[in-house]
Amino acid sequence: MGPILIIAVAAGAASALLAAGAAAGSILAVPLFYLSPLPVMIAGIAFSPLAALLAVGLAGAGIALVFGGTFLLTYLLGLGGPAFGLSYAAMLARPDPAARDGLVWFPVGGLVLLAAAFSTIAVTVALASMPGGYDGYRAAVIATFEALVAGQGAPAEGLAGVDPAAFGALIAGLLPGLAAVMGMMAQLLCLYLAARAALVSGRLKRPWPALAALRVPPATSLALAVAVGVSMAGAMIGLSASAAAATLVCAYALAGFAVVHAVTRGHSARLVILAGLWLTAAVLGWPVIAMAVLGFVDGMFDFRARMSSGAAPPAANDR
Repeated sequence: MGPILIIAVAAGAASALLAAGAAAGSILAVPLFYLSPLPVMIAGIAFSPLAALLAVGLAGAGIALVFGGTFLLTYLLGLGGPAFGLSYAAMLARPDPAARDGLVWFPVGGLVLLAAAFSTIAVTVALASMPGGYDGYRAAVIATFEALVAGQGAPAEGLAGVDPAAFGALIAGLLPGLAAVMGMMAQLLCLYLAARAALVSGRLKRPWPALAALRVPPATSLALAVAVGVSMAGAMIGLSASAAAATLVCAYALAGFAVVHAVTRGHSARLVILAGLWLTAAVLGWPVIAMAVLGFVDGMFDFRARMSSGAAPPAANDR
């Protein structure tokens, strides 16, 4: 118990300090804020789920003591809680005599959907805690955007002739989805980095999964359809549903990227294709939608199985 407690204290302190940097209001603190789940995930994956749970508790106690309950809720729902949940799920396995090493591990697609759920819950709670409800939220976003435009002294380039109130209302509708996707991707990045750290240190008990085999369950399409439908309802429930829909589209986009990684395996121009795709997606954005469509279609027709050349099964029996 002694080593576990030491690890938990170190991970909790590091996580709390990274999260607390956001209170400084600096742009440079934003990446550190999103990296705050990383120490907790390393503790959970490389050492013990108990170490991760204790780290979240200790970090939460420190944050509550210094910043109060609002920041504590943000940390627990958006950072610490998902860090523990994802690291715990990543190390789950069930026995299966037919599987390699006799174990089937929690699938990577399930981890992606779990991150989507955590991010959606965090955004939903944040919306519900807004003073004044839906109208108060819209008014706050519109007022912030109008103040930003007014602070320029003159209409910003590309915004001339644009009604700030109408544009602010548009931003208010898009913001929950953007926030949920950012939170989801940050969680998955931290999970990847934590797993790599555990692998390099020789403490990763789970075989490294074949990320190109990432798939989302077929029922995800139904969940996406429901989320899109509910998002049309407006008000807070519509904003929450839009956050869920955005994260599910992101999950399909990751599955689409996995398809490209899988079907280009062994191709002489694979590096150029993948580098160009990821760079184009990062710069332009719209290829992400194309990848989401590809991931959705692959879920129905299984391109990877049709184009399979008899390769070995995924290293982690990720099925």
